[in-house]
Amino acid sequence: MLQNLWENFVWLIGGKEISETLPVWQIVVRTIVIYIVALLIIRVGKRRFMGGFSSFDILLGFIVGSILSRGITGAVRFIDMFFVVAVLVVLHWIISTLSFYSDKFGNLIKNTARKLVVDGEIQEDAMRKSKIGKNDLMQAVREEANVDSLDKVKTAYLERDGNITVIPNRREPRLIQVKVEEGVQTIKIIIED
Repeated sequence: MLQNLWENFVWLIGGKEISETLPVWQIVVRTIVIYIVALLIIRVGKRRFMGGFSSFDILLGFIVGSILSRGITGAVRFIDMFFVVAVLVVLHWIISTLSFYSDKFGNLIKNTARKLVVDGEIQEDAMRKSKIGKNDLMQAVREEANVDSLDKVKTAYLERDGNITVIPNRREPRLIQVKVEEGVQTIKIIIED
């Protein structure tokens, strides 16, 4: 019974064939099956698989997408597509695991964060190596820290995933006024921006 069910499924998706002229109904069935499989791959792979957007993750996304699309159109045998995608997901998991346990390996695969601004000063060498212009940096400063001047930035990093993280200066509050009235002490503290 299971053997018969499997054979019917394989016939339904054209799993044993490489064909340039699959019928439309078979392409639709393949699309549905591949969509479900892709969801499972992302679920099993890990959340960062398509959410982290490091170059490492994006590369896997492009390759898997390309292979899955070939499976839909019949340019590759269905079962071969599953094996190739499974190998890629396992390889991605192994590399991610090695990166987790070894900073050196992780830096080799994913790069390191780079300081673009230190105490309001642009690090020209880091900007040049990163190919980041001042306008792009200022956009990140405005969006991330909600400030309009580098004087208000403690540090800014180009992160491993390509985003710019900005840490604004935090000024200590100044004691402006201490007032005592009828046994009640009032303290006024002003934080300057």
